[in-house]
Amino acid sequence: MRLGILTSAIGIILLSTLYAQGSKSVWDGVYTTQQADRGAALYAEDCASCHADDLLGSGPMPALTGKEFRKEWDGQSVGDLFERMSTSMPADRPGKLSKEVDADILAFILKSNDFPAGQAELKSSAPELHQIRFVAAKPL
Repeated sequence: MRLGILTSAIGIILLSTLYAQGSKSVWDGVYTTQQADRGAALYAEDCASCHADDLLGSGPMPALTGKEFRKEWDGQSVGDLFERMSTSMPADRPGKLSKEVDADILAFILKSNDFPAGQAELKSSAPELHQIRFVAAKPL
């Protein structure tokens, strides 16, 4: 009986912790301006040839900014976007960029979508990034 109660209590604590961590969103300043600036240069080198200098995409290459991009990722986690980037981009050499480079480019993408910068850099660890929600519309 005590073991069941203890197990339930631990489960509740873990779920509460995960919920509290998961309550962070892209509107909470999850990257730094310096990181986004590094990401801009990396984007120009590794991504712009397909997604265009203005991030609006070209032909079959999707936009990385704007209403449609935000709609596609709304409700998912930043970790989902990071994983997509790190496993399938750049298209001509998927997965060849380091996790740190992907994080810097993702910071630039977030900045380009008018999400605010903060005091800490965006991490390059997918599990940590899964704790940040991609929320398209600014909360009231």
